[in-house]
Amino acid sequence: MIGSPAGGLSSGKCGAPHCRRAKLKRPPQILADCYDAILFDAIGVLIIDDESLPGAVDILERLNISGQPYYIVTNISSGSDETIFARLRGAGLPIPGVDRIVSAGGIVRHRVLEEVAAGRLVSYLGSARAADDVFGKHPNLHSADTADTFDTLVVIDDEGFDFKRSVDHILSTFQRRLINTGEMPRIIAGNADIIYPSRNGSLAFGPAIIGPMLQAGLAPFGAPPICVEVMGKPGRAIFEECIARAGTDCLLMVGDQIDTDIKGAKAAGVDTLLVTAGLNNSGELRQDENGAPDYVAKNLGQILDSSLLTTFCR
Repeated sequence: MIGSPAGGLSSGKCGAPHCRRAKLKRPPQILADCYDAILFDAIGVLIIDDESLPGAVDILERLNISGQPYYIVTNISSGSDETIFARLRGAGLPIPGVDRIVSAGGIVRHRVLEEVAAGRLVSYLGSARAADDVFGKHPNLHSADTADTFDTLVVIDDEGFDFKRSVDHILSTFQRRLINTGEMPRIIAGNADIIYPSRNGSLAFGPAIIGPMLQAGLAPFGAPPICVEVMGKPGRAIFEECIARAGTDCLLMVGDQIDTDIKGAKAAGVDTLLVTAGLNNSGELRQDENGAPDYVAKNLGQILDSSLLTTFCR
C-alpha cells in the first residue's frame, strides 16, 4: 500500500470540470496537477516542535516556484494566525504570507465573537497569553478558572497554566448550572485531539480531553451527553474556510492522522493523502471505510512526482 493509491482512486473532485486537471492541455504528470490547491497539516507533516521535517522546505519552495496554491491547515488553537506563521517561518518553511495559514484558533476566534455579539457569557480554557493572542482584549471574555458562570466554554489550550485547577473549577461551574437550570454550558473547541502522538512513539493528552473528563465527572448528577462544537479538524468549519479561501473544492489534504486530517477532509468532500513519515512513522493504518485515504505516501515528494498517479488520473 505504501507509495500507491489506497484502495483505488474514486472519481470524486478530480473528475469535476472545474478541477485543475480539466484545464491542463496535456495529461497530468504529477499528482499535484490533479488539484487546484494543496492543504498541508503542520505538526507531523511539515514540522515537529519547531524543526522542519525532511522534504517540507523543498516541496513548499517548489510549489512557490510553480505558483500552485497551498494552505497550512492546523489544529493549533493557542495562537493567532500571525503567531503560527512566524513559528513556521522560524522553522525555515518558505510560506509566502499569513493568508496561507488556516488555523483552528482563527476559526474559533470568529465563532467566539459571534457568541459574544449574541450576548452570551463566554469563558476560555487556556492561558491568558494564548487568549490575548487569539481573541485580543475583550471585556466580555474571561478565564474559565475564575468565572462564576458562563454560557459558553471555549477550549483553546492545555498548556501554560494550571490545567488541573482550571478543570476542577469548570467541573463545579457545570455542576451548579446543571442543578440550577437543568442545562449545561455549550463547549466550542479549536483542537479536537483527545490524545495525539509525540516523539518516539509516545502519546500525550490533548486539550479536548476535558470533554470526557466533564462527562465522567457529571455522570452522577444525571448530566446529558456533552456536545462539543469542533472548529478545527475533523470539524467541517476549518475545511469550509479552506474551500472559501482557495475559491474551489478541488483540494488535496495532506496529513498524518486518520482521525483528524483524513476523516475530516473526506467528510467535507476533499480528497486526502496520508503521509507515513514524521510523527506517523510506523506506517500502520488503523482506518475504517470513513477514514481510508485516497493516497498513501511515504514522503512529501511523491506529491510532485508521478508515483501516485493511476490510469484514471492519467
